[in-house]
Amino acid sequence: MQPHILQNEDLCETCSYKTEYFQRFLTGTDYVLCTISAAEYLGLCNWTTSPQVYVWTRQECIDRNIQITWEHGLWHTTVNQTINDLLSDPTIDEQVILESLADQYYKNQYADLTIRQENQKAFQQFRMLAEEYYTQQ
Repeated sequence: MQPHILQNEDLCETCSYKTEYFQRFLTGTDYVLCTISAAEYLGLCNWTTSPQVYVWTRQECIDRNIQITWEHGLWHTTVNQTINDLLSDPTIDEQVILESLADQYYKNQYADLTIRQENQKAFQQFRMLAEEYYTQQ
């Protein structure tokens, strides 16, 4: 399932931070931040400059057993769900995946993650690079 892509360029230009953009754009809606947007919101990776917001509806998440949470007025996928979603999509920018995995490795050596079986190959492909991400010069 591919996420829906929403954007409001005028609103994005008036926001100082991407988090502010997400909150002003999606607070009070039934949209759930996912994939790259969830990774940005959760601080797993650096902000992109794109005004695109990747979302699913809450009902789509419920129907597909996607792990979501409510925080600061927004729905978003959990860290574990977000990482698995990134790993399962071959079109995701590798930089987002590396930064997100590096964040989790340096936080607690992936202790909060349960990588789904179908994502193990991608996880192993990125794992070593992620673990060395902040030590490379």
